[in-house]
Amino acid sequence: MFGFLFKSEEDRLSHKYTQLMNRAFQLALVDKEKSDKINERARKIREQLRRMNYKKLDNFI
Repeated sequence: MFGFLFKSEEDRLSHKYTQLMNRAFQLALVDKEKSDKINERARKIREQLRRMNYKKLDNFI
């Protein structure tokens, strides 16, 4: 029930990145401007993961 409390920072950011990318994909056909903004937020998280040397980062790209 409280598993989210024990996730590492990298896992939490990875999950957030995946959620944002899925949301941006869904919005792309409806509202391109919103999709671009969400995609930009996801890109910033990806860069943060890269700086943290996240091992699973290659699976995203």
